[in-house]
Amino acid sequence: KAAEALKGMLSSDAVVRRDGKETKVPGAEIVPGDIVIMNTGDRVPADIRMLEVNNLACQEAALTGESVPIDKMTDLIVPENGNPKQVPLGDRKNLCFSATLVAQGFGVGLVVSTGDFTEIGTINKLVNKVETKKTAVLEQIDFVSKILACFIAVTAIITWCVAFFMVGESALDALSIALVCAVAMIPEGLEAIVTMTYSWSVSNMAKQQAIIRVLPAVETLGSVTVICSDKTG
Repeated sequence: KAAEALKGMLSSDAVVRRDGKETKVPGAEIVPGDIVIMNTGDRVPADIRMLEVNNLACQEAALTGESVPIDKMTDLIVPENGNPKQVPLGDRKNLCFSATLVAQGFGVGLVVSTGDFTEIGTINKLVNKVETKKTAVLEQIDFVSKILACFIAVTAIITWCVAFFMVGESALDALSIALVCAVAMIPEGLEAIVTMTYSWSVSNMAKQQAIIRVLPAVETLGSVTVICSDKTG
């Protein structure tokens, strides 16, 4: 439930000016070219070029790491090299960025990008491309599973041979005995035990005001030896 609550950071509604009228629409329905009106406490629904500001400041810590609200303006920003993309995000003071919060003031702006084309969306795409890696516990479980599979297969073959050649059972009865032994040796409770252990760890972390979204992340945190942080961290 705590992880689901984090989704509240995304803008759900926004006030836009369409056909000369101000209407509230879901954030997902905003498109480039819309005129958005923002007030104190609003979530910025997209990347917006400001057209009008009145003491407007946005909290951009989630995007740039800047701990204090950034005052916004409508002036044109011309970089020295002539390439606007080279301007750092923190210096683009005529833009409001998606998923940031309006800390104070009032503003009207033109939507220039939405969804994955916003600055926060670009970060999201890069994060999704990160190669997933199994934790040490999951690797050990895979190794144990392979050992168990080989052991069970060998034991089942030996059981069939004993039942068929030494006891004198028919081939079908010997196969049934071997399969029963193989199924009985499968540790069906292993996954449940691992999950319960992770859940217990997540519960303890929650008591320490830390939200764990993926259960195996608890073990990864336990393996951390160095934490690199900037001033906002």
